[in-house]
Amino acid sequence: MKLQILITQYKETDEVVKPLLDSIAIQQGIDFNDIGVLICNDGTDVLLSKELIDSYTFRIEYWQNEHKGVSGTRNALMDMATADYIMFCDADDMFLSVCGLYQIMLDINGGFDALNPVFIEEYCKNGKTTYITHKDDTTFIHGKVYRRQYLIDNNIRWNEDLTIHEDSYFNVIALNMSDRVRICNTPYYLWKYRADSVCRSEERRVGKECR
Repeated sequence: MKLQILITQYKETDEVVKPLLDSIAIQQGIDFNDIGVLICNDGTDVLLSKELIDSYTFRIEYWQNEHKGVSGTRNALMDMATADYIMFCDADDMFLSVCGLYQIMLDINGGFDALNPVFIEEYCKNGKTTYITHKDDTTFIHGKVYRRQYLIDNNIRWNEDLTIHEDSYFNVIALNMSDRVRICNTPYYLWKYRADSVCRSEERRVGKECR
């Protein structure tokens, strides 16, 4: 398998996760035999339904882990992964483009240790929604793809002691230990707005105005 999409699920319901899975299901120009989805529940009683998981034709593996927080859950997903490349997705985000996986596969065919794409952030303030473009980003995991064996060989893992900015810790290490980093200027990932996000509710968000 070429790519596995790794999704952490905490208290997100079927209704929250469905748009992400739907956005995978409508991807164009790819062989879904090359794609797998791993979803790990972080030790909560809010479980995704079998009906939701079984409604998709692409491969989804879903299991419940003991509660470890987002970093511990991402490490558990990495340990379960078997594909050549892995991509982390938040359960409430989605693919922006129906050609997103096609673009990733083109880059995978060229080979890389890390793929750092432009991605789009949805942001809401005072009832107004705006969309922010992030380029050359090391702060957020959104849309980034890593060669799994590269992470294993360099023992690059999520720091389970961090409860905020764990993305930055992981990305800074992973993006700077290799000279085989590709940049993708075609955005394919949408970071959806969530009012109770730690980055936003505590005003720790790092971003730029729309441009």
